[in-house]
Amino acid sequence: MTTTLTPYTQLQKALFLDRDGVVIKYVPYLSKVEQVELPLGAGEALKRWQDAGYLLIIITNQAGVGRGYYTLEDVEKVHNHIIEEYGKFGVTFTDIFICPHHPQDNCLCRKPAPKMIIDASKKHGVSLSQSLFVGDAPSDVQCAINAECQAVLVLTGRGKETLQNIAQYSRKVEIFDSLQDTVKLIPSP
Repeated sequence: MTTTLTPYTQLQKALFLDRDGVVIKYVPYLSKVEQVELPLGAGEALKRWQDAGYLLIIITNQAGVGRGYYTLEDVEKVHNHIIEEYGKFGVTFTDIFICPHHPQDNCLCRKPAPKMIIDASKKHGVSLSQSLFVGDAPSDVQCAINAECQAVLVLTGRGKETLQNIAQYSRKVEIFDSLQDTVKLIPSP
């Protein structure tokens, strides 16, 4: 009798990213392609993360859909534009996970719940302990902690407000001025 062993496959590492205030400049309830603006140096930074072997996965709450401010189609158009703009830097997003629900819907996916990150890790074979989540809001920091990956706060978007209460978190949070500065966390080869 021959036993076939499944080859060991190493889990991927990921850079999970909040959208508004991190991947693009913060505009409350952004719904139009014309509102999309990439932060200075963000394209180059994400290319460096990608080249270091990290999957790039956006994790975003889009309560504007649940509130009736815009549609899922609007969100898709914005995401397609973001993909196109970052593509100019050679950046490829592995996936985008969105929670379209109203905060009062009590859904299971809305950050700070870790469901979107956990679903992404299962779908793409990601090791959460080797991954980071870059965000600007308290819900991002808490989501990273809940998912047991490294929380990274950038002081763009709502980051400066979030920083005022940073001591409340149960785990260390890395803090940077911008997405561009997070490349300091990339391990040396």
